[in-house]
Amino acid sequence: MHNHCAEYPDELLKQLDFGVAVYQPVDEGRDFIFVDINSSVERTDKVKREEVIGRPVTEVFPGVEAFGLLDVFRRVMKSGDSETFGPTEYQDERIRGWRLNHVYRLPCGYVTAVYEDVTNAIAVQSALKASEERYRLLTESSMDGVWDWDLEHNSLYLSPRWKMQLGYQDHELENHLDTWKDHLHPDDQARVLRHIEQYLASPEPIWMEEFRLRHKSGDYIWMMARGSAVMNAENRVIRILGVHIDINRRKQAEATSGLVQHRLEASLELSKRAPSVTEKEIVQIALEQASSLTQSSVGYLHFVNDDQETIELVTWSKQTLLHCKAAFDSHYPLSKAGVWADCVRSRKPQIHNDYQSMEGRKGYPEGHIHLLRHLSVPVIDADKVRLVIGVGNKREPYTDLDVQQVAMLVSDLWRLIEKKRSDEKLKQAAAVLESTQEAVTITDTVPRIVAVNRAFGEITGYQEEEVLGCNPSVLKSGRHNLDFYRQMWDQLLTAGHWQGEIWNRRKSGEIYPEWLNISAIQDDDGLTTHYVAVFSDISALKQSEQQLERMAHYDPLTGLPNRILLFSRIEHALQRARRSKNEVALLFLDLDNFKVVNDSLGHPTGDKLLKLLAERFAKRLREEDTIARIGGDEFVVLIEDVVTESTVADIAQALLDEIKEPIHFEGHELSVGASVGISIYPQNGENATDLIKNADAAMYLAKDSGRNSFKFYTPKLTEEAQFRLRLEADLHVALQSNQIVPYYQPIVSVSDGRIVGAEALARWIGSEEEPLMPGRFIPVAEESGLIDEIAAVIFRQACKDLESWRLPDHQGFRLALNISPHQFRSIGLVDEISSKLGMYRIPVDRIELELTESILMQDTEQSIMKIRQLSEMGLTMTIDDFGTGYSSLAYLTRFPIDKLKIDRSFIQKMQAEDENEVIVSTIHAMAHNLDMQVTAEGVETALQLAKLRNLGCDYYQGYFFSRPVPANDFQRLLLANAVKD
Repeated sequence: MHNHCAEYPDELLKQLDFGVAVYQPVDEGRDFIFVDINSSVERTDKVKREEVIGRPVTEVFPGVEAFGLLDVFRRVMKSGDSETFGPTEYQDERIRGWRLNHVYRLPCGYVTAVYEDVTNAIAVQSALKASEERYRLLTESSMDGVWDWDLEHNSLYLSPRWKMQLGYQDHELENHLDTWKDHLHPDDQARVLRHIEQYLASPEPIWMEEFRLRHKSGDYIWMMARGSAVMNAENRVIRILGVHIDINRRKQAEATSGLVQHRLEASLELSKRAPSVTEKEIVQIALEQASSLTQSSVGYLHFVNDDQETIELVTWSKQTLLHCKAAFDSHYPLSKAGVWADCVRSRKPQIHNDYQSMEGRKGYPEGHIHLLRHLSVPVIDADKVRLVIGVGNKREPYTDLDVQQVAMLVSDLWRLIEKKRSDEKLKQAAAVLESTQEAVTITDTVPRIVAVNRAFGEITGYQEEEVLGCNPSVLKSGRHNLDFYRQMWDQLLTAGHWQGEIWNRRKSGEIYPEWLNISAIQDDDGLTTHYVAVFSDISALKQSEQQLERMAHYDPLTGLPNRILLFSRIEHALQRARRSKNEVALLFLDLDNFKVVNDSLGHPTGDKLLKLLAERFAKRLREEDTIARIGGDEFVVLIEDVVTESTVADIAQALLDEIKEPIHFEGHELSVGASVGISIYPQNGENATDLIKNADAAMYLAKDSGRNSFKFYTPKLTEEAQFRLRLEADLHVALQSNQIVPYYQPIVSVSDGRIVGAEALARWIGSEEEPLMPGRFIPVAEESGLIDEIAAVIFRQACKDLESWRLPDHQGFRLALNISPHQFRSIGLVDEISSKLGMYRIPVDRIELELTESILMQDTEQSIMKIRQLSEMGLTMTIDDFGTGYSSLAYLTRFPIDKLKIDRSFIQKMQAEDENEVIVSTIHAMAHNLDMQVTAEGVETALQLAKLRNLGCDYYQGYFFSRPVPANDFQRLLLANAVKD
């Protein structure tokens, strides 16, 4: 208890609006205890008077010593002179902000502190300074032209960069409104000036317009103007600030893009029609498209013969034939052709925009159309000109873009012609293939099966019509991994052929071995057009080989692989691991007390025990894992594609549990234990010998440690694995004893500071003073499969808490619940959620479900359907931690998503890194364009909140407002927030 001091006025203390606290020094000023505080301190520092009176300051506010205020107390206590401390930033669990403290000593020796919260003033001052600096830098260094129109004085400032965009120096153009108007394109003036009048009459946040301005060279260039109005007290526009952005290249690209789009549509139409028409018909279609693309009234197409000296006329365009009555030979020498054939001679496209003045244009046959302009393009294949296409009499001059459009179209045409000719050759070869006794499959490069022979059906059981158009994987047996097929294709693509043994599946489902030869068929340019596979059934040969292989590589007692096969599989596993950078684990297992069984019950009983244990081991392991018997009671387990050491520890413990289970046969109950040693590639060895040796050493360590246990060759890994197993066991107990509970973090409106919802987060309330954070136990829960049980507990308790809070119907409060990927994949998720909400009589629109980005990327169509079902129930759907995954906002348009949460990593770096601020701004703008609301996670400072408010962000959550708190504390936060409103 503190001594009473009559010198400080209690009533005055209570009436003051700013924070006042009275302290009594103890231990000669080493600390100070609270004597009294007023209500302002209770409110701003989140404390209660009755809870702090008589307690040391350092106990109530642990951060006060680092803050520096106690040093001021000590000086004032000794000198009696008052001091002003600050403004200084204070950060504690309760307090975050800037404080200005005035410290005095009372006659009785007490110290009193009067403080002001100047956080807002500091923030405003910093923001103003930053804004002024940004404006200065923008004007001086912007790559865009800056303009400032003062309507009150009818003056216009044009930055040097603005004038430079039009090719002028700063002194060459006056800063005057007429300067801008005089340079406007005549066709744009009325539209742009009318838009300005409308904007002045009814201003919006941004005035934006696109128009052309006259360059110093006389050409007009496209500009985009963006401006923002400045209003006076009467809400009238007095000034507009803005920039001019050069968009001339973009406009040119848009025009070019339109032409390219027409060409792509023409090529697509050509490809669609090619299979159903003749070669001459597809040529005619392509010629009409080329004439249309270039707006030409004349068009023709010639094939060039292999001698490269004669030309064959294929066709004229239909529009040409309407006006051309001349007769032509189908074949004539290149030497007689006029300059229109220069593209064949020079092997390059030719443009003749003044055809009449060209030398060597030759005379026109009677009835021929006279050419005014002309464009011709050759197609070169295998170093020979194969065809030439020409168009003529366009109203405007031909350009390089016309050349490019026609060249691409005619290149597609030649590809289609070549394909039709290749297909015809394949038909001719089909008859030959029917006579061979070996199965033959012909595919295109996709690959799709385009032909099979009679022997194919006899071996596989499939008829030709059942496999045409299918991928050859229809025969896939599933026995080969991706590496096998990748290596096969690598050799096929580099060497042009592959041969080897492969297992495939007949139509009946029977798996069979075949000897397969695949060859790539190439055209004259060396490009692969098809693949031919020839194979024969080698089932009988394989049966003989298998019998010999089993005798050489398998243990005759247990049927498990022996030492020879084990070493072979280890070497293969290590080869794959080196390529894929994966880990491999070896478990050396030695039975404990097996000698007792042999000595007491005889070797036949011991043999039966080994066979039974071998069967149990095989059931416990995956198909891709290997367990081998290498000695009397010694086994080795090979685990490939190790994810974590804890996974290996789980397998070792499972094997130990299996061995400990009693075995009953012939009137005996047998129970043995085992010791397991574990080594990991590459940490504990680079080859099979070293890995087995080190696993053997670890096994003896397990025996020395009391048997019936496992040890890693690396002690640290042993400790980590055992810690993970203990944590998993403790987590089971925590779930059974209701130690997993929800904490709630408020979700707050950025605009007015109202609590509009909360996110339910799992906490483990154990024996420690502080709850265990999810980062410690959620990864273990996901690995062990307990995550669904935790999610169910949180969902159930959160519904109870929400029902108990009795929120008003008019309050748009939503409770956000996280859905794990494993939980989302549950078939009955929608019905389960509906049932729980009905059980607790909670309106559906009170619940918000948060999904991770990874959920959207898995089984996309199923995910879309499930999210749509949840949305149609009335639930709000939110994407959590956006920006850390693989999806994009464009991808999200496929899903009925209502909200998007920007990951805390971007928010926390906003004030330090402009790049992150741009990312947040971009995500926010795009989300709003997609009609999604945006929540910012991890907001911890006033500056971050101010920037989010400037962006127009909808909601935020983070330590700046509140940490996650228990249900009762959150209800108090709700009440306090409601009173504040």
